[in-house]
Amino acid sequence: MANIPEDVRDLLADSKYGITFPCTSGCQMRFIQDGKDYGGFYAYKGWGGVRAAVEAAISRNIQLRARFNRSSNGRRKLRSTSNPRSNTGVLGVSKNSYYDKRREQAFVRYTASWRIKSKPKSKAFHVKLDACGDHHFHALRTALAFRKAWELQGDQFDPAPFSLWKSKRLYEPGHPPLPQDFWERTK
Repeated sequence: MANIPEDVRDLLADSKYGITFPCTSGCQMRFIQDGKDYGGFYAYKGWGGVRAAVEAAISRNIQLRARFNRSSNGRRKLRSTSNPRSNTGVLGVSKNSYYDKRREQAFVRYTASWRIKSKPKSKAFHVKLDACGDHHFHALRTALAFRKAWELQGDQFDPAPFSLWKSKRLYEPGHPPLPQDFWERTK
């Protein structure tokens, strides 16, 4: 906060809004979307003072966040690139197999991962390794829906509704129930 002028520090206390102060004649607001720079330089003289220029830059940044569907911290809500470690091709959703010694059975888990205040979290949806394709597809689609819900809701995300994944199709509108014999199917 050394370069921030004293009279605007209160405006930038919670978020910096991509604003820097490269010189004494104005401030720079940076906002990059798909490789295009939407930011600009806000001259103090042109805006009638330091505070007015910074307020204009903040206002423009908030407009751009709304236009490009950014979260309150300025980050993208939906990510389209895949994590190189993901084996499903979807960022934040992975699949792996494991053997449960207590049950003496092999399982597959589809895991959705996310973060809460920089703390990593994960939710796994387990099915038997030899389960039918419908079971695997249901678990995968539920993990994908879980991850997408987190991306859309951001800080307000509540994972509790996904505890019903074994009885409802949470990835379809209205969350219709699964057929009664769904988990009894073998092929």
